[in-house]
Amino acid sequence: MNIRDLAYFVKLTEIKNFSQVAQYFHVSQPTITFALQRLEKELDATLLIRHRAHGDLLITPSGQQLLVHATNIVNEDRLLRQELQNQKQEKLLLGLPPIIENTYFPKIAKQLKAANLLSRLQTLEEGSMTTLEALQAGTIDLALLGSVAPLNDPNLETVIFDQRPFAIYVARTHPLAKQPGVYFADLKGEDFVLFKGGFIHNRAFNDLAKQNHFRPHVVFRSNGTQSLLNLIADGVGVGFLTTTILEQDADVVRVPLLDEQVPQFMTSLVYRRSHVFTPAQQQVVTTISETLRKTN
Repeated sequence: MNIRDLAYFVKLTEIKNFSQVAQYFHVSQPTITFALQRLEKELDATLLIRHRAHGDLLITPSGQQLLVHATNIVNEDRLLRQELQNQKQEKLLLGLPPIIENTYFPKIAKQLKAANLLSRLQTLEEGSMTTLEALQAGTIDLALLGSVAPLNDPNLETVIFDQRPFAIYVARTHPLAKQPGVYFADLKGEDFVLFKGGFIHNRAFNDLAKQNHFRPHVVFRSNGTQSLLNLIADGVGVGFLTTTILEQDADVVRVPLLDEQVPQFMTSLVYRRSHVFTPAQQQVVTTISETLRKTN
């Protein structure tokens, strides 16, 4: 069975148009037609039926069954090729969300440099949700990820090394700065400055807003931690950040949340179980793991 034929079939079930699938793969339309015919002959089953009245493609039960397996095969093939390409570079591709980078990476970098391994590291700086997708897709080999619950993916090896609550951050001149704590429900009238999409903070924040039955007023979003802290310090809005963030700005005050169930920011070292590290990559992984263990 040809993996390329399976890739054509998977895309055909998505687009349901032979000519558009051919354009997607930069091949001729007969190439797609012959691929489907080969699969149907080899499997002795009808996989797709043209709907004569509307010109649509209908997936048969046999086609649905093949789609389940074909999707896995095509994904594994793509992942294999990506991992082999990564190995050729003799570098470890590390996903590093900004907050985690600011908090933990300086110590990691120091140890890697001392072991002459820092040059073997290449980083991707995105939010935890975006980083997780990159790890699952094989774009990166390893990640330090934030989550609000333990990651539940059988394809990933996950080691939680830190866990801290979320809190509210306000300007020192804000009335809440003098309070020992605040309930999330009491923030209904506040303006918020938050991260853009791809950050796990948004999931925790949205869950709290839903639990307290109000739609927060978000005045600005940014990808930068320091940018948000600057906006908070200038009184532009209230921030919702993990207490993992180091308190370095004298004009920003952290106010604990008093709710019974405050979301926790879990930080984990994560990699795919299928990835085989080269000796050089394994040295980097070991150094990162030992540094994180000593840090916490």
